[in-house]
Amino acid sequence: MKKYLILLTIFLCGGCATVDGPGEALKKIWGSSTKSLEDARAEAIAKTYYSPYWDVIKGAKQVVVKKGYQLFKEDEVKGYFVLMGIKGSVNTTEVGVFFVEENDHQTRVEISSLSSNAKRIVSRNLFHGLDIVFGLVPPDPEPEIIPSDTDQRK
Repeated sequence: MKKYLILLTIFLCGGCATVDGPGEALKKIWGSSTKSLEDARAEAIAKTYYSPYWDVIKGAKQVVVKKGYQLFKEDEVKGYFVLMGIKGSVNTTEVGVFFVEENDHQTRVEISSLSSNAKRIVSRNLFHGLDIVFGLVPPDPEPEIIPSDTDQRK
């Protein structure tokens, strides 16, 4: 039995996995690796905000909550969120939101995913929400509630 465990360990840590290292292989197995989202950043949709890093992170979190996305993983110090639960996509589709502090007053937000549809949906919603948070566009009008016949009391 011990021999099989040793062989399994060598198999999991060897081969192509050594390029990323054994730690990254374990993250992939555990489901917490962000490597594929980081690799997809080359084709990310990006926008720069003239606001400090921590203000952009805070604003993005507000938008994520308001839109009802699942915040699967986050690391504010390393500068990323991993979102799931994007309407119009498979529930397990991951979208990476990366924050790059360009200087004290500029922060670039990059949105990446292996799903171009999910990436477009999140970028449209997140950027619009951040535009509202930072006063670049007016808030969306509240939907008008029209009472039904049963709601009116005589």
